[in-house]
Amino acid sequence: MSLILALMACSTSADTGDTADSGVPTDPAAPVVESASVTCYFHTTGDTFIQWNGIATVSDQQGLGTIEALGRVDVSDAGGAIGTVALACADGSCATSWQGDDLDVECDAVAVPTYDFAFVVLDIDGHESAPVLASAEKTADQ
Repeated sequence: MSLILALMACSTSADTGDTADSGVPTDPAAPVVESASVTCYFHTTGDTFIQWNGIATVSDQQGLGTIEALGRVDVSDAGGAIGTVALACADGSCATSWQGDDLDVECDAVAVPTYDFAFVVLDIDGHESAPVLASAEKTADQ
């Protein structure tokens, strides 16, 4: 009886879709964000502003052609959700960029580690990847 309960517990937890830590979706048909990263810098040529850039590598067992052209990056901090930016995808690569004022996010060595950037992609059948948290780093001002 305890074996049956243990198997039911495993089955129930597998259906929740809670796989953000591993990046492996419970839905075997869902695309996967393989890797993701975010950088920022202070743009000083001409107009000055904070520039954020994000990139990701994605895959789908049904082929790269099944990944939707638009995904998203959900930005949050300890206070909760800050906003979402569009993620453009093609041929297994995704990219995004935005200015700091768009989401009111700072780019300095102290602030950058306080943000979470969760990359999510979809396929043409509506399957959504598990969110994958990207690390962020400040690069040299440009």
